[in-house]
Amino acid sequence: MKINTENWTYTHFFSDPLRAFVSIGASPVENSDEVLMQFLVTLTDKDYQELYQSIHTTLEEALQALNEKYGHWDFKDAGARTDSNGCDSCAAH
Repeated sequence: MKINTENWTYTHFFSDPLRAFVSIGASPVENSDEVLMQFLVTLTDKDYQELYQSIHTTLEEALQALNEKYGHWDFKDAGARTDSNGCDSCAAH
């Protein structure tokens, strides 16, 4: 699976103990009140401590970089149910 413009907010690639994902950032414009939105390809450890980050001006550019560099890792969909127990079901209540 690939990470795309529809699923990028709740998916990532992993290769235990590492995670790779896209997030949104911002950078102030010098001598201006403006802020530029950025898309960040981030690599973290299992505790989400940042190990590497690249900055991209468009979501499409960030997704291309993420999929090319980490697309061979396992794909994780955080929005998908993993079993019938837990917070996404009534079984835990």
